[in-house]
Amino acid sequence: MLTDEQFHEAVRSRILAESKNAAWALELEAKKIIVRLEASRSPYLKSRAEDVRDLVASIINALCSTPETYKKVLAQKKESEVLISGNLYPSWAVEAHRFRPAAFATESNALSSHGAILLRGFGVPAVGGVKGLRETVVDGDEVIVDAINGAIIVRPRPQTVQKFAAWRREFKHPEELPPLPPIGGRTKDNIPIRLMANIDNPDQIQLVRRNRLEGVGLLRTEFLVLQANTIPTEKEQYDMYRHVFTSVGRVVIRTFDIGGDKQIANLHYCTGQNPALGVRGVRRQLLRHPEELRIQFRAILRAAMGSQVDILLPMVTTVNDIRQVKQIFEDVKEELREEGNLFSDEVRLGALIEVPAAAIGISEILAEVDFVSVGTNDLLQYFVAADRDNEAVLDQAFLWLLRFVVERAAEFGKAHEVTICGEIASNAQLVPLLLVLGFRSLSITPTSAQSVRNAIACTDLRAP
Repeated sequence: MLTDEQFHEAVRSRILAESKNAAWALELEAKKIIVRLEASRSPYLKSRAEDVRDLVASIINALCSTPETYKKVLAQKKESEVLISGNLYPSWAVEAHRFRPAAFATESNALSSHGAILLRGFGVPAVGGVKGLRETVVDGDEVIVDAINGAIIVRPRPQTVQKFAAWRREFKHPEELPPLPPIGGRTKDNIPIRLMANIDNPDQIQLVRRNRLEGVGLLRTEFLVLQANTIPTEKEQYDMYRHVFTSVGRVVIRTFDIGGDKQIANLHYCTGQNPALGVRGVRRQLLRHPEELRIQFRAILRAAMGSQVDILLPMVTTVNDIRQVKQIFEDVKEELREEGNLFSDEVRLGALIEVPAAAIGISEILAEVDFVSVGTNDLLQYFVAADRDNEAVLDQAFLWLLRFVVERAAEFGKAHEVTICGEIASNAQLVPLLLVLGFRSLSITPTSAQSVRNAIACTDLRAP
């Protein structure tokens, strides 16, 4: 919207025609868009109405505040504050990161939303799904956010404050100490569970080390594109990838997943009637931008020298997608050989299972790839036809689908090569269920490591 000249012209025309101020005109034009989105039968498009409200509110705040007022607001922010919200907008998560509050608490239960994922990635302690929070808490209240157990304590007694302060000191690791060796999980009956990390940028490597995870199970690379509003050069990608690969053990790096809700203004828009069902991820690269994939493969292969690196392909639909990508992958290797460039020939290819067609056709896909990761956020959305931000629960049909994937992998002798990297892997209450279904590798939000380890340690897979 910020770069949409048609929208800008509509606002300017209303200002000129009706002699009203910019904030008023902006709000009216935005309402027209919001009404159309809310009238849609698509849950995805309906939820985008909240994003429009979020953006317009930010613009209006900027229009109606003087620089002096804004500076005063920034100066009032304190690191000891807890931010309270009714919704969980991505912009609020970013603001929470900027001002580094003590914690974040919200009435929203959309724990797989992008706002929630951002908060976890930033390492901001957060608790969601607290009904009536804004009616209970007033500005100036003392609040304890227990993000380990998912609890909010309002106006705590002095002895409760002392107890939680002691616990907080125990959980903190002094930055000057050398990182401890990584550890996985182990069930009550001594079955090892691999624990990896989902990260969005290199700054989160410290979270991986601090939480003693065994590597990076999902490195999202879109942040490179979102920061620059364009595809980075091979050298820019190489420098970033090399930094990550040499800083942590095994790394599973996902190729650019652009499209859907990650639209880049200066690149090809992949919207269609429903952006969530449009051309995104590897579909986009194969159909319209194969050169992007070639450049990214070159940068990854060169940067992976001496490191344990795997490549994960997003939005795989059929085995034909894999075969096309493998041809490009081999062509890039041959190209690097002819140029005399050093690269790792041990990098493996894997598929991200987030489309029901890929889950159902998992046997064919497993025959073509070295490993698979299950992206439960999108897989659940597409499977049950409910937006990923909805407060939906897992149903029996979806659990059947997860079991189906891991059972087919076991038939191929690849059960140990199946990782859950969706947000449910970070939910300590759901971890025992995933283990019972047969999963032995989880890629989680780094800050949830201890709660997930505790859940694993309490699970006995011998029990009937």
